Amino acid sequence: MAQIGTEVVDRPLPEQPADDTEAHEEDDTIGELPTDLSGINADITSSTANSPFNKFRGSICATEGYEKNLHVLAKNQYTDRAMGIFTSGGDAQGMNPAVRAIVRMGIYLGCKVYFIHEGYQGLVDGGNSIRQATWASVSGILDDGGTIIGSARCKDFREKPGRLRAAKNLIDHG
Repeated sequence: MAQIGTEVVDRPLPEQPADDTEAHEEDDTIGELPTDLSGINADITSSTANSPFNKFRGSICATEGYEKNLHVLAKNQYTDRAMGIFTSGGDAQGMNPAVRAIVRMGIYLGCKVYFIHEGYQGLVDGGNSIRQATWASVSGILDDGGTIIGSARCKDFREKPGRLRAAKNLIDHG
């Protein structure tokens, strides 16, 4: 029933499916995908079917189209590398999700990932300001405001001696 203005009107019930549709649903099976793709647009199939990167399906890769020099990112591809992540300047929305994504992608690629706490100041200070990040260390941070690693500018970094200290701290941590 529905009320239109001051009148109450009976609405018809939606049509019920015929009983034979239920029988057909039970017979539904997943069939094989067609191997002959000639009926599909050639522009779509030619770049993927003939791609030298078919063996990497399921890996993470840049796909801004089907460039010839597609760089595929495979798991544990960079086990001999390290990367540091820090934030500088003012906090902004979405910093923690960005930090989490970078840490997890770095770990996926096999890198050692380091948090550099308090931005440029942490680079210059070194010591306990640079710590290794883990998968668990970025769990549950999506809803937190600000950034879990802190953010700071640094006057020392503007001068050459400050930058040299920062470079030494990075080298010391790998």
